[in-house]
Amino acid sequence: MNINWSILVAAIGGASIDFLEIAVIAYAIARSGYQREAVWGSILGVLLVAAIAFPFSEILGLIPLHWLEILVGITLIWVGWRWVSKSIKRQAQGKRAGWMSDDPLAAEEIVLDKQNSGFSNLNFWVMTKSAILEALEIAILVVTLGLASGAWYESLAGTAIALIFAVVIVAALHNYLLNVPEVLIKLGSGILLGALGTFWLGEGLGVTWMFADFAIVAIVAAYSGLAMLFLWWSKRQHMEVTIANQVE
Repeated sequence: MNINWSILVAAIGGASIDFLEIAVIAYAIARSGYQREAVWGSILGVLLVAAIAFPFSEILGLIPLHWLEILVGITLIWVGWRWVSKSIKRQAQGKRAGWMSDDPLAAEEIVLDKQNSGFSNLNFWVMTKSAILEALEIAILVVTLGLASGAWYESLAGTAIALIFAVVIVAALHNYLLNVPEVLIKLGSGILLGALGTFWLGEGLGVTWMFADFAIVAIVAAYSGLAMLFLWWSKRQHMEVTIANQVE
């Protein structure tokens, strides 16, 4: 069986950050004394999105391949660009995602109901909503990768690996969580998603890529070079602003 490594890596990298965010928020809510709300809210949120995503993927599968490649290409380019631009900004400013802070609930502006000593429906729905928001991004990623490439096994396997990684890191190795380079992971995933989106958009528009599927490697290299240049420029701009503020 030939493995589509680009799809597997894209699914792992893309889904891992969102699963980590769900797991971190659930862990923080559980440590606040609401273990059941955290566990069942996470499960319900992910299952609700999955229940919508599977039939939706069947509907999208009815679209002619030509138009599907264009749709998927534009979607992945948009997601990839958003991830890359956000990651470069954070890396240049030396910042991390809010959920990687010492108090992820405060960073994500999540307020819990501390008055309820039993099962808190409010906290349960707070967790469910958080899980739904992150799972939606994962579902978009998995469906688009699977539809455009036909590599559903790699797309789903990568998502499962990302889920296991997130649960293990947060549950067993939470003391080492701050060592996870989430900004760089998201930056690399964004570059790969953008490259895949560019490739499939070109396919949909009738472009004949030199070296066929291996053109993705060249696109990744080109986008990585551009990202590094933009990161260098952003760091320089941030440093100049910092120095100017210090002088004033």
